[in-house]
Amino acid sequence: MIGLIATDVDGTMLRTDGTLSPRVKAALSAAVEAGIHVVPVTGRPIAIAGDIIRESGLQGHWIFANGAVTRHIGRDTLVRGFWIESELVVALVDKLRRSMPGVGFAIEFERAVVHEPGFDTLVPVVPDGYVASDVLSALRRASTGADGWGRVQKILVFDLSSRFEDLYRSVVDVAADDVVASYSGRAFVELAAGRVTKASALALLATDLGVARSSVVCFGDNNNDVPMLEWAGTGYAMANGTAEAKAAADEVIEPSDRDGLAVKVEELVAAHSAIG
Repeated sequence: MIGLIATDVDGTMLRTDGTLSPRVKAALSAAVEAGIHVVPVTGRPIAIAGDIIRESGLQGHWIFANGAVTRHIGRDTLVRGFWIESELVVALVDKLRRSMPGVGFAIEFERAVVHEPGFDTLVPVVPDGYVASDVLSALRRASTGADGWGRVQKILVFDLSSRFEDLYRSVVDVAADDVVASYSGRAFVELAAGRVTKASALALLATDLGVARSSVVCFGDNNNDVPMLEWAGTGYAMANGTAEAKAAADEVIEPSDRDGLAVKVEELVAAHSAIG
């Protein structure tokens, strides 16, 4: 019996053009109707997830920002959050700037993103916030609470002049003792508090819901999905995924552009219903 289906969003639930397939939407809805918890687990902050939340119709739990934030959408409640303290943000930014001249930063707050020039060229949509010559000045402004941005959930590091592989390796070397680094297909490194990953957030939510790890099925396509693909009872990687994601999974399925998620979820729901 399946207790919970967790799925990455971009590159897994969505096609590579960013659209949601009607078949995927129907398959996930059928899983909910069969009594299975369906939990999207995304690197996106909630500030740029509103479109897919509305289109998917999924009103249960969502995990955002690579595990930093868990919310129940239907109840509009924060279930759990892992924040990076302002003092640590300042220390990390200073340390990375000293070690890696030329890097730029964006800071994801609960309800906005502030970024330095150039970050907007790396993402299709920049959520509410503003461009700052120095994100630390924005952090000081946010600490007053006047903007209502909330707490820091992620730091994003980019360098328009270097290879991403070199950037990632350098960031890990400098920051790995303080935060966990990951990436999700965009040309920036994502830093989250402590040991927070999609897997750690999902494990806590599964406990909340009384679902055994062995009954959790996960789907993903990128580096930031690896922890939950390894943690789950069964992990499925998309054929359009990275080599790391495929290596972490129990099975590689059809790509997102061929509705691979829907095909497998339909199969799993049918088996679940037959057992039930």
